[in-house]
Amino acid sequence: MKESRYNFYLSDDEEKTRLIYNAFKNTLVEDEEGKIHNYIEQYKSDVKFNSEFVKEEEYNDLISLGIIVPDEMDERQCAIDANTKKLQSMHQSNKVLSLTIIPTLLCNFKCRYCFESMNTRKNNEHISDEVQNDIIEFIVKSITDNHIKVINIVWYGGEPLLQRNIILSMQSKINEICTHYQIKNHSKIITNGFLLSHETSDLLNKYGIRKIQVTIDGPEHIHNKRRYYPQDPNNNFKTICDNIYRANENIKFLVRINIDKLNMEYIIELIDDLISRKIWPHKNNVSLLTAPVESSENTDLSGVEFSKFESRIRYYMREKYAEINYQLADKVKLNFLYPCPGGDARCGFGVSKNAWVINYDGDLFRCWEPVGQKEHSLGTIQNLLDDFGASIFERIKVDSHLVKQWGCYECKFFPICGNKCHWDFINNNEERRCTEWKNTLKHRLMDQYKLYQQKPNIFANVPFKV
Repeated sequence: MKESRYNFYLSDDEEKTRLIYNAFKNTLVEDEEGKIHNYIEQYKSDVKFNSEFVKEEEYNDLISLGIIVPDEMDERQCAIDANTKKLQSMHQSNKVLSLTIIPTLLCNFKCRYCFESMNTRKNNEHISDEVQNDIIEFIVKSITDNHIKVINIVWYGGEPLLQRNIILSMQSKINEICTHYQIKNHSKIITNGFLLSHETSDLLNKYGIRKIQVTIDGPEHIHNKRRYYPQDPNNNFKTICDNIYRANENIKFLVRINIDKLNMEYIIELIDDLISRKIWPHKNNVSLLTAPVESSENTDLSGVEFSKFESRIRYYMREKYAEINYQLADKVKLNFLYPCPGGDARCGFGVSKNAWVINYDGDLFRCWEPVGQKEHSLGTIQNLLDDFGASIFERIKVDSHLVKQWGCYECKFFPICGNKCHWDFINNNEERRCTEWKNTLKHRLMDQYKLYQQKPNIFANVPFKV
């Protein structure tokens, strides 16, 4: 037996707490006083059973958990084969059609980190009847000719609710098509929430748009500055909170909290504010998500900084939830944040065959980032009507040759990477955005483990033997 090439030996600053994580098997082992690490370090390429270091049961566990592997096993090639198989499977998947539709790039806000501003757009920039009809035609063709079984729609902008009536009209047609062909249809909208009146939420619910993401960037005095609404700058935060509170109960809200160095110290104040307004956790249809701002400015948090902050906020939210819902206190649990087996492949830029972003003018993209930049358009809606975008996908798809060119095969994080964001790398020759675990593995796993040692009952699951 030999040491796995994908082992990570983790310890806190005092080296009192030690863990071993294996990226190939995605396993985590408690290593009391570094005993297992010392054992493996002594034998390296010939890890034989030695009762002075481990019990026979522990030795067998090290094998099953991938910490030590058979001499003849080529882990690198096994990881490459698994990644290649996953990419091929995603390339060939034809059953799900995911469309992000942008009815307008106009926005009523002027957020400091956003790529769009009302001042840079023309007031007549909204989706035309022709583009609407082309999208509907493409959906029908995808069902009849490409045998799509599930359709995911995201309404995005700009501020999409500036074109509420167009959204409702198109969604009505999509619903009729899905009902006729017995196709599953999941629709959501990403909005700043200011125009989300009770009437509008009722209409969205009526037309089947029952998932809404709204961004709140801090308590009132912070949010109103960061997500500036020129027409009524002092009532921005209050209006959004009132809209969420009064919204149709069938709608599920995800409140996204964008975090950087400028607002991180105010997030607990925001959570307390949402509690006082009885928005969270009082309303069962509202959940919170913290996310780092990615603006390439010196105010952005590093991966480690965000990970440590996120751990503190998650624990605070859990304690507050248990405090308010005291009758459920014993059932309120934290999930142990952990890498995804085989990698996190949320980015569909070069791997998902049927995932497209359609701008209001019919321009076609694979990613939200470059929307509105003509030079980065991959084509138009007409390309989808011609061949379902197959010719475009062949130009940009990520395959094993490209992954090898990137140097991913030699990386210890390769089994859990998922070949993340490709946009900057392919289009701007910038460094790839590797998996977040590359920067946060030690701190995220170690912080959660130490919290588990103090309060084991607050976790719903742990990725190691208890």
